[in-house]
Amino acid sequence: MSDSAAGFIEIGGLTKRYGATTVVDGVSLAVAEGELLTLLGPSGCGKTTTLRCIGGFITQDSGTIRIAQKDMAEVPPYRRQVGMVFQSYALFPHLSVFDNVAFGLRIRKVERTELSRRVGRALEMVRLREFASRYPKQLSGGQQQRVALARALVYEPRVLLLDEPLSNLDAKLRIEMRSEIRSLQRALGVTALYVTHDQEEALSISDRILVMNQGKIEQLSTPWELYNRPATRFVASFVGTANILSADVLDANGPDVSMLVAGSLKLTFPRAGMPGGRELWLVARPETLRIGRAGANPPGTAAEGKVVQLTMLGATLRAEVEIAAGARVFLDITHGGAQPTIAQGDTVAVHFDPGRAVFIPR
Repeated sequence: MSDSAAGFIEIGGLTKRYGATTVVDGVSLAVAEGELLTLLGPSGCGKTTTLRCIGGFITQDSGTIRIAQKDMAEVPPYRRQVGMVFQSYALFPHLSVFDNVAFGLRIRKVERTELSRRVGRALEMVRLREFASRYPKQLSGGQQQRVALARALVYEPRVLLLDEPLSNLDAKLRIEMRSEIRSLQRALGVTALYVTHDQEEALSISDRILVMNQGKIEQLSTPWELYNRPATRFVASFVGTANILSADVLDANGPDVSMLVAGSLKLTFPRAGMPGGRELWLVARPETLRIGRAGANPPGTAAEGKVVQLTMLGATLRAEVEIAAGARVFLDITHGGAQPTIAQGDTVAVHFDPGRAVFIPR
């Protein structure tokens, strides 16, 4: 992926309505050639509708879609050089793997020798060449998913669209298959748009992530930026676990800002990089907080609270601490196999990391 390739797919003001409901509301973005962009968001946010508009399976009400500088208005799906992998694999049970992959090429009347070459190459890509004569019922879920992927790749598309392709697989197989899809996408250099509501999947597979909510873009950025620098309260709460507390500015003179957090805690944070306004949200990931001994903290750097729950999460121990009336925060403690030094009911100090705290206008 290079800067010069930016804008291989260009979407401008894309809007789609169903009756009085606006499903996609003025979405604009550019996707670089060879990039894997994930559309992430809750059910009904418009991500699948956006994908299907790009593929030509749905006609938008307004806005433009350009692929390789060509306007896709009036261009049917089969002429867009787009391959689509649907959520339901939709394999024909009465056809062999070979014939499932070849089906679309036969409809397009591709010559037999060329058809065999393309199907063989597609099955080779997904490591299923030896399964060509089998039927879908003789395959595992992961193998069926690979057949669906091969069926999309057989057209030798310049754009690959994937609509929650792993949602029918168990957790372990999803992890394996997302790695395979990413490796294959990189090897082919194909531009891919990937739809999911699984945040972990999005963070692990993407070059960039587009978070959608109610038909609009909430944030478009790299996985690192999305997780560590959420731009809105919705993104902070939807992607990963986050402690989100109200923060009211009391004094903004000098290099530090004094604020009232969670309605009663007076804390101080560096002013650099903080947005304007007096009403903010303070966002802190559980792994950025540190637990310490109560009563031994410099003023303004920590809040004291009571441990209300401890939860074992494998390599980490999650502590839930009540730091103010009605305000609780989660901390993740890497224990290294040692027994916990805190217990439920203990009074502790919760230290905020000034460098990793994020402030969002309220």
